[in-house]
Amino acid sequence: MFGFSCSKNDKKDSGGCGVGLTKKQQAIADREVELTLLAKSIVREQGWSNLTMDKLTAASAYSKGTIYNHFSSKEDAILALCIHSLKRESALFARAAAFEGSTRERIIAMHVSFSVYARMEPVLSTCPIMAKSPWVLEKASPERVNELNKLEEQIIDEADLLVTNAVQAGDLKFSPGISSDAIVFANWSLAFGSNALAQNASNSRCINRIHDPYSLLNNANMLLDGLNWKPLSSEWDYRKTWRRVEQELFHEELEYLESVGR
Repeated sequence: MFGFSCSKNDKKDSGGCGVGLTKKQQAIADREVELTLLAKSIVREQGWSNLTMDKLTAASAYSKGTIYNHFSSKEDAILALCIHSLKRESALFARAAAFEGSTRERIIAMHVSFSVYARMEPVLSTCPIMAKSPWVLEKASPERVNELNKLEEQIIDEADLLVTNAVQAGDLKFSPGISSDAIVFANWSLAFGSNALAQNASNSRCINRIHDPYSLLNNANMLLDGLNWKPLSSEWDYRKTWRRVEQELFHEELEYLESVGR
């Protein structure tokens, strides 16, 4: 469940369970899902640097030649795993985009969704850094790079639509030199950076997530207030919104995280 085992959702998100495939093509697709999830287990347990073709072969029931039929290199396997991770994130983002509330509440819901994913997958949520590393892009297959770029653009388009809706609703006005792309990037970088630091630098005195569970929300509010995105945090209780998003959209995920102590 939630990407921690080989479920139907895992297969779908990783490219398996294709429609209109021959039996042979489906078998190949299913095997690639299986290998991607094995890579996922290695990375979760040992970190990115320990994902190698030899370890992937040892963990699987297949020969090294079969592994190379699916992944042209270790870097190609890393990119396949990043694509899998991004699809899982996208599924959570889709829930957030459909949240019933103001345009700013839906942006807050996007921040909640990424926070939930980062807690579920603290290692895989760092995929953007790995996927954009020159040493990965240079050795990964062009097809895999193109797939990742297209998926990333789809997610950006969805976030851009939220910004456009805010402008149309009168909740947000573009300032000189600040475009929709700039606003999307600012929210993306804030969400990624805040969650990465909350997961990996929690001993810093400026990160007090245990005593202030809304520290990530505080960061988002500072950004959105700076953009004058209505209603401002002085006009609306976004802590209540954050809790409502958790309860209405991510109740099962949060129950799982509580059960494993994350």
